[in-house]
Formats: sequence, C-alpha cells, structure tokens
Amino acid sequence: MRLRGIGAVATLLLAVGGCDFPDDAQFVEVVAGGGEADGGVAADAAIDGRLVDMVMGGGGVLHVLTVEDLELTMWTVADGRLSHVAVPGLVPEQISQVTTGPDGEVLVGLWDGAGGVWEIRSDGSARRTLGAGTARAKLAADGVTRDKAEIRAVRGVAVDPDGDVYFAEQRTEPVTHDLVRTFDNGKLKTVFGRDLAGLKEAEWAQARTLTGFPDGTPGTKVAAADNVRTMPLAVASDGNVYVAATERSVVVVRRDGTTHKFLGADLDQLSPPEWPFQDRGPATEASFDVVGAGLVTDNADNVYLVGRSDRYTSLPESFDWTGNVTDNQRELLVRSKEQREQETEVLRVRPDGELATVAGHADAVAVDQGWIYLARSFKDKELADRVIVVRTAEDF
Repeated sequence: MRLRGIGAVATLLLAVGGCDFPDDAQFVEVVAGGGEADGGVAADAAIDGRLVDMVMGGGGVLHVLTVEDLELTMWTVADGRLSHVAVPGLVPEQISQVTTGPDGEVLVGLWDGAGGVWEIRSDGSARRTLGAGTARAKLAADGVTRDKAEIRAVRGVAVDPDGDVYFAEQRTEPVTHDLVRTFDNGKLKTVFGRDLAGLKEAEWAQARTLTGFPDGTPGTKVAAADNVRTMPLAVASDGNVYVAATERSVVVVRRDGTTHKFLGADLDQLSPPEWPFQDRGPATEASFDVVGAGLVTDNADNVYLVGRSDRYTSLPESFDWTGNVTDNQRELLVRSKEQREQETEVLRVRPDGELATVAGHADAVAVDQGWIYLARSFKDKELADRVIVVRTAEDF
C-alpha cells in the first residue's frame, strides 16, 4: 500500500486555506476514492493510478480502470465496498473504449496491438471475445461469419440491450477509413461508414465535415474521421446507434439505417451554461470537443458524454461540487478541482435533441438508476495519480 499523508492534515488545511464549498454548488455524494484505506468501504478507500475509463455494470456495480507504472488495474465498487485486481493481459494505452456486456462483464476495445474486443474477468485475466487472433490476407467483408472475421483496430465498442456488440473498426485497405459494424444472424454487417477509395481530395473533405451529408442519408454512405484513436459508441434501448464520428460531432444511426446529425456544429450558437440541467437548445447548434472514450445512455435513452467548449474557460460556481463529506474527502475534492487545466462538462442530450450541461469538472461519466456518476483524475500530496468518484442526481 502506498504511504499517504493527506488525511492527517486535511482539517488544518481547510481551516487555514478557507477551502469551503460554495452554497449554490452542485450536491454530490462521494462514491469511491475519498480516503486512504487500501480497499474496504469505497468512499474511504483510495483509487490509485491515472483514469482510463469508468463504466457501470449490472446490479449497480461500478468499474474504474486506471493505469499506474504502465500497468492496468480494474477497481470495482459493489455494495459500497472497493476492491481491485491487476489486469496484466492488456496494454492500457491500447484501449479505445470500455463498456459492459449483458451480464455485466467488462469489455474493452483495443485500437492497437492485438486488436479486437476483450473481456476482463473478475480475477483480472483477459480473453478475446471478438476478432480472430491471426492475421489474414484480406480483412473481413460484410457477410463473413463471426468466427472467421479478422477484426484488428477497434476504436470503440458498445453493447445493445439484446447483447449484440457494435464496434468501430479502422480499415486500411486500400485507403484508411472507419466503419461501425455488428453481426446480423452471426454475419458481419456495416451500419455506418464508407470506403473512401476512389474519392477525390475535395470529396474526402466534404464527406468528413459536420455538414457533409443531408439528414436521412444511409449510414453506409457517410464517412467518419480517420485521424483519432477513439470513436466512442453507444446503443440506446430503442436501437439507435450513437457514433462520435469526428472529434467534434456525434451522429445517430436509426433503426431504419439512416444517419442524422445529433451533436456538434461548425459554429457554437448556444449560450454558455449557467446551472446544472438547464435546457440550452438543440445539440446540433453546439460546438464541443468530445473528450475521452465515454459515450453512454440511460433507461430513458438520454445520451451522456464529456465535452469541452472552446468558447469559455471556466464554468460558473453552480457546477462546483458540494455535499455532506468528511474533512478528508472535502480536501481531496478541492485539491482535484484546483489541479484542472482544461474545463470539461458532462453533456446530456435528450431523445428530442435538447442539450443540457448536467455537471462539470469531470473526466468520465456513467449512469444508473437516476444517478450520474462522475470520475475525476488528480494527484495527491506525493504527486501520485489517483481518482475520486462522486455521484449526483437531477432532483438534488
């Protein structure tokens, strides 16, 4: 266990520095990472390492993946207690997106190295669940059966309510492009993306702009970006597939196969947020950088992600975190907020397309049963990486 020195001086620091929460800030509960213990009660234990991603599994079980000294660790919060296992079989820097399967299993996509989709078991071992293990002369085309599909660079992965896996795959033959694919009756099927071979340079540029296609265009006629490591995905209960098609836009592929703009504009036309959950207008009129790999939906088919706007550098104090916390947890929350160099906000887009900023100052988001979970990376007094997780709800 790493030696920790924060707890003993937390109260003194608060008294001297006046590090108190503003009265009108967003109310949160500390879920995990707010203490110094090595396991046990999650809120009083420490989560070591730099954040890779956070996902919600079945039955309210939360998983946090971190990297420390180039090694991957999976932290699990279940029934209010924190445990962790090392994951030696996966390289953290090669992970594109983390999600959970129908039984709550943790799945990760690899954009490099072995590629494919892998499951992390509860003991930390990893096994491939999607993608052949040996290279083939030709990459798999639509109609190839699952057991014969050679799937390499996976930029994003999501699972629908029926347990079907969707993945964003980088293709390199003959021209680099990305496809979002799944399996229909056991056979490979593309739902979004197109091969750019044969297009002129001007056509490439138009194909990848936010305005490069009319709403209702078939998903297989729209191109995605090819210069990012991650292309996060989410699938809602209504069958809509959400794709972070560029670093600044999200599109939706509906059940009928047509693609529509969902979030992102060339010029931000919305006013900055003033308080959490404020309706701000159509998401298609807002400009954001999509941060990290997270893209999740809730039971009401709202879509959540972490974004960053280039129009303003800080959020109002109404997005600061407050709550009934211990002195040590308070000091950690203050410290983690003070270290932030780039402002981020957690965005929610309703099925009708309306946008709200529901929280700020977070690096990852997960949702479950009306709760919004927020994870934040920071460094402790010994300058070691760690993570703290809180949750908030709209009715607070």
